[in-house]
Amino acid sequence: MNFIVFGILVLTFPTFLSFRWANRCTIHPKGFIPDGEHREYQVPDNCTEGAIYWKYPKEYIIVNFTLESPGNFLVCLRESIGGNMFSFYDITGEIRLSIPKGTWPCINSQTGNASVEIHAPEMLPYLGAIKYSIQF
Repeated sequence: MNFIVFGILVLTFPTFLSFRWANRCTIHPKGFIPDGEHREYQVPDNCTEGAIYWKYPKEYIIVNFTLESPGNFLVCLRESIGGNMFSFYDITGEIRLSIPKGTWPCINSQTGNASVEIHAPEMLPYLGAIKYSIQF
């Protein structure tokens, strides 16, 4: 049994480190967000993939994706480290669209911009991460 637990830890440790000390394309929301408030983050315009690593979240964040060229692109979300516990909304257009849990869609940009609203799970403390990639 100890061998299995050790094996799992050894296999997941590099993934954890890649999120914890990753490059500038990783978003790191920090600390608790007061009730009724949110924080907003901008992904650097030349990042085409990265992660949103959230340690002990509360409330919600908005992540904006903007590229230098105003052409259309897709922002694709993928699960990583418990990402399925979060609630997602596509807020790119005029309508706030709920993304069903357990699905990992691609969000269409509009005039070089895309935005996603990410709500923390109700269970605290919680640690999670979501990967993103931008496709042209």
